[in-house]
Amino acid sequence: MTPPRLTDANGRPFPLDRLLGSGGEGDVYALLNDPNRVAKVYNDRHQPDTQKVEKLTALIALANPQLLTVAAWPTELLLHANTRRVVGFVMPRLVGYQEIWQLYNPAERLKAFPRAGWTFQVRAAANLAAAFDEVHKAGCLVADVNMKNAQVSAQALVRLIDCDSFQVRANGKQYLCEVGVEHYTPPELQGKHFRSVVRTENHDRFGLAVLIFQLLFVGRHPYQGVYEGAGDPGFVQLITEFRFAQGPMAHSWGMAPPPHTPTFEDIPPEVGTLFRRAFERGSESGTRPRPGEWLPVLRQLEQSSVECAADPGHRYWRGAKGCVWCRLAAKGGPEYFFGVAPGIGTFTVDDAKLQEVLRRLATLRPTEFRYDRNRFAPQVPPEPEPLTDVLEEHQNITLVLGIATAFCILAMPLGFIRKFFFVIALLGSIIFGIWFWILLSRSPRRRELRRRRRARTHAVQDLEVIEGEWDRCVHAYLRHHAELSRWVHRRIDECRGLAVTFQAELKRLTENAEAIARQRHLRFHLLTDAEIPNIGGSRKRILASFNVITAADVEWDKIHQIKGFGDALTRNLMTWKAAVLATFRFDPAAAISPGEQKATVVRFRAQQQQFLTELDRGLIELESLEPACRAKLQMLVPDLKTAIAALEQAEADLRLLRRGE
Repeated sequence: MTPPRLTDANGRPFPLDRLLGSGGEGDVYALLNDPNRVAKVYNDRHQPDTQKVEKLTALIALANPQLLTVAAWPTELLLHANTRRVVGFVMPRLVGYQEIWQLYNPAERLKAFPRAGWTFQVRAAANLAAAFDEVHKAGCLVADVNMKNAQVSAQALVRLIDCDSFQVRANGKQYLCEVGVEHYTPPELQGKHFRSVVRTENHDRFGLAVLIFQLLFVGRHPYQGVYEGAGDPGFVQLITEFRFAQGPMAHSWGMAPPPHTPTFEDIPPEVGTLFRRAFERGSESGTRPRPGEWLPVLRQLEQSSVECAADPGHRYWRGAKGCVWCRLAAKGGPEYFFGVAPGIGTFTVDDAKLQEVLRRLATLRPTEFRYDRNRFAPQVPPEPEPLTDVLEEHQNITLVLGIATAFCILAMPLGFIRKFFFVIALLGSIIFGIWFWILLSRSPRRRELRRRRRARTHAVQDLEVIEGEWDRCVHAYLRHHAELSRWVHRRIDECRGLAVTFQAELKRLTENAEAIARQRHLRFHLLTDAEIPNIGGSRKRILASFNVITAADVEWDKIHQIKGFGDALTRNLMTWKAAVLATFRFDPAAAISPGEQKATVVRFRAQQQQFLTELDRGLIELESLEPACRAKLQMLVPDLKTAIAALEQAEADLRLLRRGE
């Protein structure tokens, strides 16, 4: 429809530009030559009455720079050019903002905020609290807190809209908010008519706490859990009865956290305490946390988050027992922060480093360590051990007896001349021969000869032991060197093979991407959130006991075997699953999320780094073999010199004694 001609309060024309959007109360238009503001013009059914005009006037009077940075706050009245009736107002223009439920709802977040991780939601929660704080400082209440009147930008900035419905106190009068949404209405106001209800800050704090809870707990409502008591209470009844589904006391009123959802163990205790103050019985007495109380704990929570080693898109409170999101996905839950991590390129083998390894290896050829006995022999030949006087005297006697025996034997042929000479020569040879043999067999010289021979034998044996140790040390060094060199070459080949394995892994991920994406889509749809004919809370609890929690778990045979679930109920569940599948759209460009790609690249880079680290350790060990072997051989040198000197001494001693034989 064509908008009426408008003026400002001073009668100056106020030209409108194109229509930006329409709502239940009116339309929003852009302004000519003013890109930072818009005009809201009420439709015929919601023309403001006197009280509404007074309320708008009061809001405009309260406007200040702080409010204008956190809310689409009315700044100027718009009048019909002919009737001079107030028909609308001017407010700041919001560009690039989405309704807050599109951030905390996991399925919507993938579309509206594909790069928003959990800490982004924590930051948005802090900014939401800051916005409520400014509204309360101005003496106003949001009143109709809900998932649509708070909007979030790509920078996690929060702006409140529909400010003309806020509850305002001005000039001694209360301008009430006549509407509300059950899920954000505190227990003590459930079922009441808001036209006559004067709300308090404590009521506003409940709605704020619900939105913060939904941002931190992946869209779950604080009273949305597993009811373990008798009967089948509706959701509003759970709120009315303060059945908060989290915290240490939840079991006492028959509640447990919903499946595939973080718990109080995954958030700091101080955050949990604020939630308990907001949602447990007794909070209606005015003890719910003020917006300003949320700010420091939420900012500290964002600062104390850590990055998951398996998926850089996962961030969680450092005090949790490991990555919350990996844990939930491993147990069959949704991959809540799928695709959050930006890609980091691809994996390639660092061949330059491998070439450097080969260059280092080429410089580490084995040392021969040739053994030469002469290197360790004494420079001056040893002096033989001199013979004793007894040995000299015995040697002389033995020599004389030997000569005498030989002379007698040689004289025996004279017996052909005279028989007497033969007898004398025979007797002499016998006597001198026996004497000579006795001297030889029992002589000190023979004993000394045996001693010196034994000394030489022992010297040879001692030297052979040490030389054998030398050979073993060298052979062990050469064997170890060869084994390590072969190991380095094998490791280099394995490292180069990572490139082929990486491509195969990417191919596998791509081939399975559509099936994985379909399962992911099904897991984002939980039974607890679904409206399925004849499937109420009690039946959902029965299904949950059989691990049927998401659309991915719904299978005909599995459901049909559960007692009480016949063809009709099973068909209802399958129809719901089919409806969920009908909304699935496969995007090949996003087949593999940046998080999955990054996790794969990180894993292969880590494997390569492990190979390079092992190769470096191997080369260091290889470099240490030669000096270690040299040190061991050097330790043998003193014993080796001693043994060689002992052998040469024994041989010299033996040669001296043999010269007399």
